[in-house]
Amino acid sequence: MRVFSLIIFLNLIFAVPTFCQTTSPKNDFQIWNDTQLIIPLKKSEDKKTERVSLIFYGTLRGGKNQKSLIDERVGVGFEFRLNRFLTFTPSVLYRAGQPSEGKKEYESRLRFDVGIEKKFKYFSIKDRNRIEHRFRNSTKDSTRYRNKFQLTIPVKNDKKEIFAPFVATEPFYEFQSKHWTRNELTIGIAKKFNPNFSAEFFYLLQNNRGNTLKYVNAIGINLKIKID
Repeated sequence: MRVFSLIIFLNLIFAVPTFCQTTSPKNDFQIWNDTQLIIPLKKSEDKKTERVSLIFYGTLRGGKNQKSLIDERVGVGFEFRLNRFLTFTPSVLYRAGQPSEGKKEYESRLRFDVGIEKKFKYFSIKDRNRIEHRFRNSTKDSTRYRNKFQLTIPVKNDKKEIFAPFVATEPFYEFQSKHWTRNELTIGIAKKFNPNFSAEFFYLLQNNRGNTLKYVNAIGINLKIKID
């Protein structure tokens, strides 16, 4: 119950239109919240690894310029752990956006992720490769490739992880325009509170090419909740 109370509290915080300043139309300061609800469907023989998981996604984003929510998303997917290093995650997502005054966007996204992860003695690396097709009502459909590379350095005490600082970069490539159109640089701290609940607290800088909104600064929290 504490976990679900925390989710409700955070979503209320992100939903309240408390933004009171104006900024240049080329820049925005945003607050992001992503939540994943993970339900393991099949485990390994030793019960230590989830081989197949059902994942529900929920996203809320608030923009300072619009003084309200500007992005809401819901989705569902499956994660298949092929071995210690490799995962495959197909998913579908519905998005409703209000990027500016009087403008609305609706789209469905079909995503295919291949993730590679390797843990070393003092750090770990992840590389997520995503093909994403967007069925959009406000403009032409598009397909893009996203590659997110993340370096994590856990902080431990008596071999027990306390928290884990990380840095990540994610460039976007649009197949229609044949250009790299966006890059997101993220720094943050991950914390695992118990085997079923973890969170990431982060700052993100988004750089856009060919878009009216050139730069986005965002702070946020990603929540992962596992239900055994």
